[in-house]
Amino acid sequence: MKLFMKETSNSAGLPNISLRTATILVILASLCFSNSWDGEFVFDDSEAIVTNEDVRESSISDIFKNDFWGTKLNHAQSHKSYRPLTILTFRFQYAFRGNLLARDFHILNITLHVAVSVLSLYMYDLLLDQSAGNIPFYAAILFAVHPIHAEAVAGIVGRADILCAMFMWTSILLYHRSIYSISWFGKWTNMFFCIFCIAMAMLSKETGITAIGLCCIYDLVVVTRVLPMSTMSFFRPGYSLTKTRELFAAKYDHLILRQALLCTTAFLLLILRFSMMGFSAPVFQPVDNPASFAEKLVVRVLNYNYIYSLNAWLLLCPEWLCFDWAMGCVPLILGPDLRIFAILVLWVFLGSIFLHVISTENNARHTMMGLALMFIPFLPATNLFFNVGFVIAERTLYVPSAGFCLLIAIGLHRLTKYYSPKIVVSCFTALLVLFFTRSWVRSGEWNTEKTLFRSALNICPLNAKVHYNVAKNAADRGDFLHAELEYNEALRLNPDYAQAMNNLGNLLKDMRKYEEAERLLKRAVALQENFAAAWMNLGIVLAALSKYKESEESYLIALSHRPKYPDCFYNLGVLVRCSQIMNSYLEEKKYDKALMAWENATRQKTNHRRAWTNTILLLDDLGRREQALSVGNKALEYLPLEGSIYFYMANILGKAGKFEGAEQQFKNAILRDPENPTFYTNLGVLYHRWNKRAKAEEMYKKALKIQPGLKSASDNLDKLKNTVRKEKMV
Repeated sequence: MKLFMKETSNSAGLPNISLRTATILVILASLCFSNSWDGEFVFDDSEAIVTNEDVRESSISDIFKNDFWGTKLNHAQSHKSYRPLTILTFRFQYAFRGNLLARDFHILNITLHVAVSVLSLYMYDLLLDQSAGNIPFYAAILFAVHPIHAEAVAGIVGRADILCAMFMWTSILLYHRSIYSISWFGKWTNMFFCIFCIAMAMLSKETGITAIGLCCIYDLVVVTRVLPMSTMSFFRPGYSLTKTRELFAAKYDHLILRQALLCTTAFLLLILRFSMMGFSAPVFQPVDNPASFAEKLVVRVLNYNYIYSLNAWLLLCPEWLCFDWAMGCVPLILGPDLRIFAILVLWVFLGSIFLHVISTENNARHTMMGLALMFIPFLPATNLFFNVGFVIAERTLYVPSAGFCLLIAIGLHRLTKYYSPKIVVSCFTALLVLFFTRSWVRSGEWNTEKTLFRSALNICPLNAKVHYNVAKNAADRGDFLHAELEYNEALRLNPDYAQAMNNLGNLLKDMRKYEEAERLLKRAVALQENFAAAWMNLGIVLAALSKYKESEESYLIALSHRPKYPDCFYNLGVLVRCSQIMNSYLEEKKYDKALMAWENATRQKTNHRRAWTNTILLLDDLGRREQALSVGNKALEYLPLEGSIYFYMANILGKAGKFEGAEQQFKNAILRDPENPTFYTNLGVLYHRWNKRAKAEEMYKKALKIQPGLKSASDNLDKLKNTVRKEKMV
């Protein structure tokens, strides 16, 4: 492999640079995304990492059965995104630190991007020949700083794209080694690891399988030099089929063998991939990708092409960057529209490049590889083979941008024939500085959800999902008024937005506006019958309105759509308990129904604190103290730091007259939560009953020190003092 071979003449071409210097500069340039190193978990990170049990609790085997979001692949609501290798990296990070620290995940993402940028240096060098000069360096450093990578690097779930690129570049390097290895052992060993890396790329993200296409094009164009002009000779008069066979036998026999092996690999990997999906496609909503749901073919084609032009513009001028491009961000073209000119410009430009490629014998190889590197990895996002669940997703351009950067570097190289290399390099340096700055600013916007969502309002003000996420973030911060306004704006832009209805209904429930919440939630489940979360929230609202029968039905419907739903089981148990206390429709002494619901909740989510504590309290109320203590001990196996469990067990032991055991459990509770005044108050009550008045007084005073206005501690302290005073008077 040549590494930045010097050109025979320095009169034209990009300036030479050593491999060592090139590597250092690429590493430094790729640090433009380090502004995100101390960011939080934002947007999709929450669902894919924070709440995904595959990252923390599930068995390793479950990772290979579930999709990227932790849902069973055969589930009706699964997105069918199968990326177990990416999830494994999240799992290993969690296992290593014993906690989910966003900073660790961001640092690894940045490190992986640095590695991919350096690998791209070698990959570009391999794809080109000696006449290319230092094009690989200029392409690699542009790839390192391109702002379109901000989502993939600064958004932790974007690791799937980075890992995919890393394995794709490695597979191309290994394919090259396989072709040029002298020994058969070396050829087949490198080919085996090439196929292995392609499989790893596909297990990182689905688009990894397109590495096979890149290897095929590389073999045809760079290695064997089967170019458009050279293939025309097969169609000349007098060129017989026999001569064609002889030519292939003499020149292309190894090529055919390698191509056959790659095609077989592609077939087997696709069969494996579709079998994991159960040979069924994911189901998306019209709001996810409106163009795919257009009735007329011409409308679909027109809008698909406009989306292609937007992707091309983002590569060329990455100023409009948004975390989500759905729900009105890109309105459909339904008739005469000025945006059609963007489509014409795109295809005129691509057509001119195509004419250049088919009419040029040698130099077109570089351009062909750039086009292949840009288009082949982008094919899965084109909607040509299957519908995708997005309009534009910037992280899907992480790999295709490598081809774009190569084409830009090739163009720079050719410009030096007409302009001074110093002028060309100066302009390129200014572009790098501009891209570096944009990447630094954009990666900083990914640090928090507030800054990320706010930044999108300027780009896509008509995107209902942007307003939805702004509202969700405001609600999380306790700004309910702003959240309500933004949810209503999301519903104004998209009146059938079931998720916004659910969240607004949930917000209104917390604000005790139960009738409004009921109306919204009923409309949400009418629009989306399998919306388990909305059914559960509707159950909570109906329970608050004392509609216990309807509430239970809502919970059961939620569980029918999502059998593994611990929070729903918990709320069902609360409903049963509440309805019996209120002497509602349920008969007396059916408390086991509540206990069973909470048992299901703790079975599905072993650290469900409220389900454990409610079980303990109910068993205590039923007089099943030994069973309550047994449940408490079991709960402590999963929640050893939860002071409330020790506290409830202490109360049970205290009521049973087991003062020593109760005292120890109160101390355990205080050890876990030393700032809880209730723990000190109840320990004081225990000492009071135990006739240890000095210790009781000490505990009451500690409770009042923490919370001076605590009435229970104050009253008990007064009673204690009155008792002591009366005894002294006697």
